[in-house]
Amino acid sequence: MGLASGAKLGPYEILAPLGAGGMGEVYRARDTRLGREVAIKVLPESFSSDPGRLHRFEQEARTVAALKHPNILAVFDIGQHNGSPFLVSELLEGESLCAVLDRGAVPQRKAIEYGVQIAQGLAAAHDHGIVHRDLKPENVFVTKDGRIKLLDFGLAKLIQASDGVAAEVNGITLTGSPTAAGVVMGTAGYMAPEQVRGAPVDPRTDIFAFGAVLYEMLSGQAAFRRDTPAESMAAVLKEDPQELSKPSHPVSPALDRIVRRCLEKNPEERFQSAKDLSFALASLSGSDTSAASRAALKPRNKPPVLWVAMLLALAAVAVGAWLLARRPAPTAERLQFPILVTGEGEVSHMALSADGKMLAFVSPDEKSAISMLYVQRVGSPSATVLAGTEGASFPFWSPDDAYVAFFAHGKLLKLAVSGGPPQTLASVTTARGGSWGSKGVIIYAPVASDVLWRVNADGSGAAPLTASIAGKQENSHRWPVFLPDGDHFLFWAGNFQRAKDDRVSGIYITSLAAREKTLVTLTHFSLGYAAGNLLYVDDKGQLVAAPFDVSRATAGEPRVIATSVGVDPTVFWAAFTAADNGTVVYNENSQVVSSALTWLDRTGKVLGRTGHSGVMANPSISPDGDHVALDIADLNANNIDIWMVSLKGSADTRLTFDPASEVLGVWSRDGNAIAYTYLGSDAVSLRLKKTTGREKEKTLFAPKDVFGEIFANSWTLDDKQILCTMVPAGVNVVRGSELVLIPASGGEPVSFLLTKDSVSSGQISPDGKWVAYASNESGAWEIYVTTFPDAAGKWQVSRDGGNEPRWRGDSQEIFYVGPTGLLMAVPVDAKYAFSTGPPAPLFQTYRRAPLASTDLFTYDVSKDGKRFLVNRHVKPDHLVPLTIVLHATANPPN
Repeated sequence: MGLASGAKLGPYEILAPLGAGGMGEVYRARDTRLGREVAIKVLPESFSSDPGRLHRFEQEARTVAALKHPNILAVFDIGQHNGSPFLVSELLEGESLCAVLDRGAVPQRKAIEYGVQIAQGLAAAHDHGIVHRDLKPENVFVTKDGRIKLLDFGLAKLIQASDGVAAEVNGITLTGSPTAAGVVMGTAGYMAPEQVRGAPVDPRTDIFAFGAVLYEMLSGQAAFRRDTPAESMAAVLKEDPQELSKPSHPVSPALDRIVRRCLEKNPEERFQSAKDLSFALASLSGSDTSAASRAALKPRNKPPVLWVAMLLALAAVAVGAWLLARRPAPTAERLQFPILVTGEGEVSHMALSADGKMLAFVSPDEKSAISMLYVQRVGSPSATVLAGTEGASFPFWSPDDAYVAFFAHGKLLKLAVSGGPPQTLASVTTARGGSWGSKGVIIYAPVASDVLWRVNADGSGAAPLTASIAGKQENSHRWPVFLPDGDHFLFWAGNFQRAKDDRVSGIYITSLAAREKTLVTLTHFSLGYAAGNLLYVDDKGQLVAAPFDVSRATAGEPRVIATSVGVDPTVFWAAFTAADNGTVVYNENSQVVSSALTWLDRTGKVLGRTGHSGVMANPSISPDGDHVALDIADLNANNIDIWMVSLKGSADTRLTFDPASEVLGVWSRDGNAIAYTYLGSDAVSLRLKKTTGREKEKTLFAPKDVFGEIFANSWTLDDKQILCTMVPAGVNVVRGSELVLIPASGGEPVSFLLTKDSVSSGQISPDGKWVAYASNESGAWEIYVTTFPDAAGKWQVSRDGGNEPRWRGDSQEIFYVGPTGLLMAVPVDAKYAFSTGPPAPLFQTYRRAPLASTDLFTYDVSKDGKRFLVNRHVKPDHLVPLTIVLHATANPPN
């Protein structure tokens, strides 16, 4: 319609024409209200009668107005003049990228700078569910100060339905001359193959166009420009651009791989999000693009689980783009990327699939804070929580990456990534890792103090595996890792009471025949295997990779992958995982759960905290209610001691001082002594110490086998005996643990409750007539009650699973923790005969899967049953980012 200088469109005064295109005419104008110059885009009169064009114009206005980002043209207003709609936006000073490219290629550093900004603008649009669909140099503006602005979202369509699920974008994309008004739904030479075919588009469509633009910036030539649009489209579908780097115009290999990855014909093989693309480009912006580069995300107020998903998506794609490159570089470059997360999105146990395309990890649920298992596909913008994985720990993959195996609620389970309920494979108590071999055999450590077991992938044939090769000084085999042949495997063997003894603890190799084992190297922590290399933590705390010769069972000279990696000395686990292709993910922080004692009432209302936060377990309130006995870990000293923490504001007292660890303190009825488990250098033992602290501790009983365990549960009313859980050596799954009575003066145990299954946590009632305990005899852990002292009769108290029984002070109520962390209360009537009412839920305890074999209780209750002292997870002040290392096992550059 052509507007003259001085014409008025509402409060806007036209100053001069700026240009015209297929979707409208652009004018320089003045906003008379705010006294600023703006740009106004007016839909031509000839288009006003076309509903389709009007719709696209209005869509552009709505979508762009929502995209408040420094790299996207800002929209201020929308209106109509004489029936024609117009759009008011910021006025830009500079030129289009097309004009820049008319003068030739852009210097590499400048191309990276522009590329980062373009990708960041696209990421903002994609976050709003918007695909540009017509990214090309004409729609990229370079301001005078070097800032990039994306223009013309007139072809954009929403890619998200109202429920947030990705929706297909319908309609065939047609192309013609870039200047043919009204028929262009994309531009030949910049469209992705799926766009040419008329298939649904998504953010990866823009990434292909980005690759074409970046290629053009670096080479000065359009990637797919041919004589006609049809030939250009055919080139997009079938041809690859010419080599980007030439002797006369070199381009760094890393940058070349980014461009090639963007231009993959298959969307699955491109960068999967613009965020990842921006991140990868930013890593090259330093002075040395071949050196290890680091970048971090600016924290945003995202839901915690989404932060975990973002962490994994960015991490996986940033490295996966190079890792899976169709044209690998002649020499592998070691690249390292830390990703910062905020909120509650801790990632603890994690496992890379064999092909490096999937990452399984354990993280707290956003609402309940219960540990759940998540799976993140390389390149996916979101993580998937796997239903039925509450309390999961130590995941590992099947060789075909179709299943994830994990431990939860006393079971080894497998779960199809495609969906379905978990399938139980075997029983465990305190599992310490597993590995799934290529011959359909799974090796796992069912108990902290036991040998490795094997089971077929269908759950049949569970049996001990490494018992015959266990050394006399070893009391634990754990952290198995299958080698590619599916027969040989590596594992950690040692004495977890004295893992610092270099003569005992280390990595060994054996086979499924388990006739002998060979020491490979000494270490105190879990291990990995990737691309022919053994990965482990050395005595300096460094994560190292050493070439490994399977036939000779020897490791070569180790190379440092990371100077610091998180470890958990309570279970001898190192926070890293590796894929067969050499990619390594590690955490500088072990993500050991820090907690604090928190008082809650029966409704779950927080009444206050006691003491300081730390790595602690097993709270036990003294009979007078003045103190709580507590296991507190010193991670630096690799030691756990029992403390008596005051509940009345007085000073706390350390009870045990031995260099070995002491755990699970239980008060005598008179409060004068505490029985506890001593994890000594030779074996586990039950000890007793007066609470005055002035007398030397006394050993009451020690299992004869180094694999045996003994844990105090509760005292008899006369304080003459201690009810304990005893775990025999090497028979944990066959016969299970039992409840025994040990004299407080010392001596041999007397069996109280022995079944073919496992029992634990026996709690003698305050009136001395009953014992509440946990047992897995039904296949799931439940709470039962029997008589004391004769164990006559049995009543099941819990429903749908339970653990951690505690009595109210008058013996008329039992409390326990359900499988999802819900604290339950069961009324007890034992006036004439024992009976219980239905369990009633109280509140969520935020139960996590215990790491140590001795983490048996997460709470205790006051005598009146009105207040609960819960050992609750404490959100860390800040999260240390995960680090992903590409080609971690490759030879370093000269």
